Order: sequence, then structure tokens, then C-alpha cells
Amino acid sequence: MKEEARKDDHKEPVEQYFSLIRDLRAGDEASVPKLMEMWDQDGVFEFVGAPPLVATYKGAVAIQTLYKNRLQSSKMPIRLEGKAAAKGTREATLGIVNTDVTHLRTNGNRAVAGWRTTIGTTEGAGFDVAGSHQFTFENGKIKNLRVSISPKADDSRTANLTASELTVTDVGRLSLAAWPVV
Repeated sequence: MKEEARKDDHKEPVEQYFSLIRDLRAGDEASVPKLMEMWDQDGVFEFVGAPPLVATYKGAVAIQTLYKNRLQSSKMPIRLEGKAAAKGTREATLGIVNTDVTHLRTNGNRAVAGWRTTIGTTEGAGFDVAGSHQFTFENGKIKNLRVSISPKADDSRTANLTASELTVTDVGRLSLAAWPVV
């Protein structure tokens, strides 16, 4: 029984993390210091997806900068190319970035959360992407966070959004603007 209780030790902090990320995406400045309270001072945040979503942030200052930059990206303008050359580039605004955690498993000092994130513009272009967060905790704080992102966008589940007019470059721009996996 003690082993079973220990397995769930990190479920609550992972759920809190994703709740604070929703607040961050909504523009709540108070979410940044709350997120930082969850981190070890020497923590490491890694994006381990396909380029350009590959990066490593080491230490509290770098991780805090990542979160502050994500806070500022809400509603940011994006130039999209579109597939039809005649349409040329067009301005769009980042609108929706919503993560649905589909499963969460914990074991000892580790937790893995699988998710699908919807990313879209206010103008209606967008897609879903799948991925996972792999947390390692030390002394109740996040010591390491590895975020894996699928290299394939999916618009089959995305209500009211379409990826059909987006180029690969557009998907990349939206992904970078959304920081979909923070």
C-alpha cells in the first residue's frame, strides 16, 4: 500500500503545472512566479521534438525567461504563406492554444503526461499536435522536464479549424508562436 501511495506523489504537481500553463497562455502574469516555485533552481527544461522545436533551458533564469516569452506571445501576429501562391502571405493572429492531457502516469520521482494540443489562429487556421511531458522530481521540485512533440500536425480532430491551407512553414510558425508544449 505504501508503494501505491508513493506512485501518485507527483500527480497533483503535474496537474497544477498544466493548470498554470493554461493561466500563462491566457495572459495571467502571476502564473510565471507560481510556475517558478515548482522548479529546482538548477532544473533543466528540454524540448526534444523535431527541429525547430528543439531547445534546452538550464537553470531558473533561463526557464523563467522561457515562461515570460510565452506569456508575451499570446495574441501575437503571424505571417502565413498559405498553399496557394496567388494568395501570397497574409497576417494572422495566434488565437487558441489548448492542451488536453490524455493520460498521466507516475512512478517514484517520475511522471509522464501524454497530451494533444490544439493550435489555431483567430482567423480559423489550425491543427492538433500530440506529445508528452516527462517530469523528474527532486525534493518536491521539478528537476528535469523533457517535452516531446510529434512532428506531424493533425487537423482531423480540430473542430472549426483547418490545416489544409497551411504550409509546412506555416505550421512551424504557429508552433513556435504558440510554444504549444510549455
